[in-house]
Formats: sequence, structure tokens, C-alpha cells
Amino acid sequence: MNQETNVDSAMSSGPTLLGDYLKQKRLDKNFSLEKLSQKTKISVNILKSLEANDFDHLPSAAYIKGFVTSYVKILGLPLSEAILNMEYTYQTLLGKPFPALNHTKLMHAVQTGLKTPVGAQGQNEEPTPHEVIENSDSIIENTKSALPVVILISVIVLFIGGYKLVSSIVENEVQNQKNSDLGPKIVSSSDLVKPTPQPEKDKKEESTSGSDKSDTSLNAETKKEEVKLPQEFERNFPTIEFKKIKGKLFQVKTDAPENNDVNLIPENIKRSANSSLQNVYIRAVEGNTWVSYKIDGQPIGSVIINKTGELYLQGSEIRLFLGNVNVTRIFYNNYLIETPTKSGVKTLIFPEESNSKYMQPLFPKAKDDILYTSEEYMKRMELEEEELKKRKEQQ
Repeated sequence: MNQETNVDSAMSSGPTLLGDYLKQKRLDKNFSLEKLSQKTKISVNILKSLEANDFDHLPSAAYIKGFVTSYVKILGLPLSEAILNMEYTYQTLLGKPFPALNHTKLMHAVQTGLKTPVGAQGQNEEPTPHEVIENSDSIIENTKSALPVVILISVIVLFIGGYKLVSSIVENEVQNQKNSDLGPKIVSSSDLVKPTPQPEKDKKEESTSGSDKSDTSLNAETKKEEVKLPQEFERNFPTIEFKKIKGKLFQVKTDAPENNDVNLIPENIKRSANSSLQNVYIRAVEGNTWVSYKIDGQPIGSVIINKTGELYLQGSEIRLFLGNVNVTRIFYNNYLIETPTKSGVKTLIFPEESNSKYMQPLFPKAKDDILYTSEEYMKRMELEEEELKKRKEQQ
């Protein structure tokens, strides 16, 4: 009830830009950026970008939502009101709705028991629409004795229609995601301009008389087609400067007392280590952190790990990009590692000999809010640059 009241209150006063809203609320609570950074474990630079509505210097939408959640929790603000302003800001400044975050999982506080490493058997999935409908059918079955036959038939028909609708929506979403993952379609200029075929009679006259009239007509038709070319080419992969990874990214501490602290790395995690694979265990100790990772040839994963939460990864090769890494304890093959960084973000690659294969940033974000590997992004960035060059030559 309170949540609905808060949303109604925010809507009656009108939504505002997220950064302006957060900054004003922080000042009302007499919180400095430094104090808020200590409480949330979010770097001051990220907080400044958040309050300035500077999305170019913030990670993807999933992480922004995580930052906002931590921000309002410390200040005691209603999350629903902040999300309303966040959606308004995305639509106003970026011209698009706040993206769905079904590609990002939230890692909650862990419970006791054996953990399944990501990459070995994956993570638990959300219930599918089929499971939701099956559960609803079970409820109907359990209560049908108390319902009139006419109402029961109506409900069944309603769920059948709902099932078809949900299946259609899911199919469209999957297809759209596949299309967006491929990035923008690059169409060459030769595909856009197709001269009108000349009749056989014109060709004969051109070969015998050499008249300039047919040439003039053909050029006019071609120019008419060229006018239809898009004047602007919106890039999905803006130019990014990639850098080679040099030097050591971490230091293994084989004698660290944390290696024997079951509160940081449980015994069942140690027993789960596979000597033929890379074993990485991340524990959020002092606050929330966000992680993007890639295991071997699997798709990029994104998670927000809540305080006291964990993430366990196994694979032949693991790439990681972490934010607020200083709030974590990271164990590699059951040993604590040091991850020096001043900014709070960190790139890690296991094993270390794979460092030279990759460029930074590991997982750049395109305009469509999808994360790509550096190698994928560079290829598509070059394709767009080539297309721009062709278009300039045409003009």
C-alpha cells in the first residue's frame, strides 16, 4: 500500500531527471558524496556520473539499477519513486524506454549447502511461461469443485488464450534479441542504388548512334535513386580506443589467513575445485558489486552480487570485469588474490597466460545496451567505419 502511495505521489508532482532527484534527496539528508560512497561502496566517480545523468560514463542499465537501489536504500527513499524517475530519464535523455533486465541476474545472500559453479551446470532459470500456466492450471484443478461449471470453462478458455498470447510474445522477444545481438545491418551502397535496366531497343540505338540522350536519361534515373539514400547513419558501435593488456592483473596470496576462513571461502567450495579447470570464487563482503564475465565460448553473463552474496565460476578460460571490486574477496584455485585498483573497477583473466590474447575494455557496451567482447565490438566498429567511408565517397 505504501509503495502505491509513493508512486502516486511521485506521479502527481511529476517525474524528474534521476540525477537531479537523487542529488536533491542526498542534500536533504545532509549526505556528502564521500559519506554516501562509504555507505554504498560505490565509487565517488560513479555517484557523480549518476547525479549528472552522465550515462556515457556509467555501465549498462542493469548496473545502474543496482546503484540506484543501493543509493535509495541508504537514504531511506522509496525505490518505486526512484525507478519511476529512472524510466522517465531514459525516455527523456536517451529517447528510449529503460531496457528490460532479463539478461542480468541478481545474486542474493547465499545459504548453506553445496554451490553449483557457473559454467559447470549453469544457474537456476526463471519459471517459463509454460510453467506459470501449468501452475495456474493446477490451482484451477484444486478449486474447481467450488466453482460453477460455466465459470470453470470460461477460466480455462481465458488461460488457453493467455498461453497463446504469452507464447507469441516470448517468440517475438527471442527473435528480437537474436536480431539485436547481430548489431545493425550493414547494407553496401551497391545494394541501395540499382539502375533501371535498359530496353533492348535503347541498347541497340546506343551502340549504333552513340546518342547522349540515353546516357542523360540513365544518369537522371540513377541520381533520382541516390536521393533516397539515408542522409545520416546512426552508429551502434561508436569508436572506442582499445588497449592491450600488459603486466600482471592480480597477485596470488598463498599464505593469506583468509584462505582458511570458512566464512569467506566455505569448505564445500574448496572441495568443488577442479584441478583441470580455472576456479574463481567471488564473495561480496563489505557491499554490493557488479560483475560481467565470459566462460570459454559461452555468452557474456552479467550479475549484481549483493552484500554477503557469492559467485562461483569454473572453466578452461574465464574473463571478468568487476565494479566496486574492493568490497569483495576473490579466490583463485582456493587462494586469495590481490586486485590493486584505484578506480574500483578491475579486469581479470584466468589463466594469466591468456592476457595477451585480449584487449581492454573486455566487454564494451554498444548503443543498444548489449555487452560485446572486445574482439566482436572491434569487428563491428570497423564495418560501420567502412560503411561511413563509402557513404562519404558517394556524396
